[in-house]
Amino acid sequence: MAPLTGLPGRVVVGPGAGGISTLHWDGMSWEMIRNLVRDEWVILSLLLAWSLAGLTVICERLYALWNLVPKSEAFKNRVIDALESGDTGKAAALCEMSPLPLAEVFERGLQVYQKTPQKTAEAVTSQRAASVLSLKRYLWALGTAGSSAPFVGLFGTVVGILKAFQSMSVAGTGGFKVVSQGIAAALVATAAGLLVAIYAVIAYNYFVARVNGIAMQYKLYCEEFLAALGETAKGRLSPAAATPPAPVTPADAPASPVPAA
Repeated sequence: MAPLTGLPGRVVVGPGAGGISTLHWDGMSWEMIRNLVRDEWVILSLLLAWSLAGLTVICERLYALWNLVPKSEAFKNRVIDALESGDTGKAAALCEMSPLPLAEVFERGLQVYQKTPQKTAEAVTSQRAASVLSLKRYLWALGTAGSSAPFVGLFGTVVGILKAFQSMSVAGTGGFKVVSQGIAAALVATAAGLLVAIYAVIAYNYFVARVNGIAMQYKLYCEEFLAALGETAKGRLSPAAATPPAPVTPADAPASPVPAA
């Protein structure tokens, strides 16, 4: 069997069935992999940095959003129970002690309710939008890595092909043996760029959908919070409104007019 050199790996020519020669690729050696990485180390180093940044964002967002909806629902139920019992002080204390983003929304609503009750809904809506925006923290980096990594890999491909043709011009001869190293390095850069882009785009779309779902849940929780706060306000006003006027006693009754003689 005779090996063919100049290819990314080693292709061996040997006899097959019926005496027909066949080609067998026995894989890439570690030395050839090191050569390919060395030829495109700038592009691969950049893609590695973006890959590590993307993994960091993924781990951070997974930790931040883990069980956020169940925790927020349990917190919402405790706050509403306090409001339904008329204890706004307890509700405010629960908001101060909780690290959840929903706690900031409810706390802002209670603060505005104490000063200007008619602006409570507006304050809750604006704070809810700010809290949902904070849940998208660092997602821009994940989206940037996913959208630009293929172009970085394509740039490495172009550079590798240019090197291949330069090697051909220096050697003064053509053929696959001369250009194989540059083309192989170019394809490595392309593969690395696609690999980074695939997982970054998948993770970005997942987190965007997850945050949108949380935003819808927070909207429903805020509506329940405002309804409970409105019932609390009505409960405070109802005793005064429902108190009947004091009955007029006979001593307080006006004297009947005496008819003229």
